[in-house]
Amino acid sequence: MDIGKQIKIYRLRANLTQERLAEAVHVTPQAVSKWELGQTLPDIALLPELTSVLGVRIDDLFDSPEETHLRRIEAMAERETMLSRADFDYAVARLGEIMPAPEMKGRCLTLLAQLHMQRSDGYAALAADYARQALEIEPEKKDNHSTFFSAMHGVLPDWCCSNRSELIEYYQNFVQAHPDYMPGYLWLLDALLPDRRLREARETLEAMKKRFKCYQILLYEGWVRYYEGRFDEAERVWRTMTETYADNWFAWSSRGDAYAHRAMYDEAIEMYREAIRLQERPRFTDNESSIAQLCRLKGDWKGAMEAYARVIDILREDWNLTDGEDVRRCEENIEACRRALERAQT
Repeated sequence: MDIGKQIKIYRLRANLTQERLAEAVHVTPQAVSKWELGQTLPDIALLPELTSVLGVRIDDLFDSPEETHLRRIEAMAERETMLSRADFDYAVARLGEIMPAPEMKGRCLTLLAQLHMQRSDGYAALAADYARQALEIEPEKKDNHSTFFSAMHGVLPDWCCSNRSELIEYYQNFVQAHPDYMPGYLWLLDALLPDRRLREARETLEAMKKRFKCYQILLYEGWVRYYEGRFDEAERVWRTMTETYADNWFAWSSRGDAYAHRAMYDEAIEMYREAIRLQERPRFTDNESSIAQLCRLKGDWKGAMEAYARVIDILREDWNLTDGEDVRRCEENIEACRRALERAQT
């Protein structure tokens, strides 16, 4: 195992220089440099303190090369923007090399599915941009509208083309076969609710209550009421959710999503901020990104710019990302908001 390379990976991820790491574990910067170059190894007595500073387990320093590749690919699959062709090709090639190992096959197949879905989402974004440009030239052309609508994940007016019956049938069978796997129920609910199959959604929730105790039950009970048009009741259920699971940032973020769907933007932003406060490192950018989008919808261009700047800070501080598509998109959004603010002030 190349422990030195692992130390360097985790040092950079923790946003530490060799000097700062050396100071924290009471060695010289030259010693850290020699570790990372593979010239020497850290004393075994240093490992507990070293891993504590890096925020990892001792086992993480001894990962196999295959594990290192898998961790990198998992990080790629979690990105919210389209992978470059080079990154995609690298990931597919490495997974193909690792997959013959029986103990790795399931993990590799999952990653391949995630990568292809992520890639397809990126192509959908490109399709939407092309369709938007086409609409500027030929605004009366029906194909441009339908392509744009589909690429933006809209639901086509023809119910027979947009309903989720096959997906619902699959997850109904899935939860019967795997009754103790809670996410299966959530995927079923996510398919049932948009199609207004509320009786089945309530039955699914009742089945969940018999097996699980989690904030998601209250979340989806609120959504059932929401789709029934009982908005005040839905809000009371969501309030109960965050009172019951007050330390769970997912609960607060989910309540924020619910308010955003109701165009209650100020209330949603408040929920997202509480979720951000509760998050431990490494933090995710979803809540700050949501705040930025809601500020744009409100015309609060300054607030949006500040939120995008905080996204960049999280990417740099928690994920050691100082460039790339995620950072570039935030910078582009900041510039777009700056121009919008200038127009609003003239």
